[in-house]
Amino acid sequence: MFATWLSPLTVPEFHARVLGQQAWAAPGGTAGAPLDWDALDEILAHPACDTLVVARNRHIDVPPPRSLGDLRSLMTAGIGVVLRRTERCSPALAAVAAAVATDVPSTVHVQIFVTPAATYGFGWHFDDEHVLVAQIAGEKEYYFRPNTLGSAPAESAAFAEYPRETSPLGAATLLPGDALYVPARWWHVALCRADALSISVGFASRPP
Repeated sequence: MFATWLSPLTVPEFHARVLGQQAWAAPGGTAGAPLDWDALDEILAHPACDTLVVARNRHIDVPPPRSLGDLRSLMTAGIGVVLRRTERCSPALAAVAAAVATDVPSTVHVQIFVTPAATYGFGWHFDDEHVLVAQIAGEKEYYFRPNTLGSAPAESAAFAEYPRETSPLGAATLLPGDALYVPARWWHVALCRADALSISVGFASRPP
């Protein structure tokens, strides 16, 4: 699975040329990823589902949706969600995590992002792990740049330093089936152009 998502790169090429070195995007490789709106409905109802309700870089203090109908109501109000550690809720996403861990020896967790059109979930931030995004539905414009501002952990105090960043800015538009890799600790933000559903695989790589 991971090798398919990386196409046309091979896994060895990804290790040698991309991992930890540069952001990378490619069209079409994640078509057929094991998620759609019906599968999302089942995950939302799973007792282990850990859902964060967010909009425009703010946590929204409302009960998390437990069905696709509940989620659609939030989206109508411009509110999205992040479903964390979804490998615990879906055998198909557990298989995604296992596949990534096989090709990039790592600790892996799988998030689902659902974002309404003309909004965003989080502002400029970075993650302490690498991120591989599979766009399932909708359209997102991603922006990313290297982090030259130090080694503080990924938390709000560090994110507040973003206005001082001067590194080169990159961008990629993701449509259904497209993939994006963002190295650990790189700044990134995603603006949603159409109601979007995506898988975000976080992995803290170890040497292969």
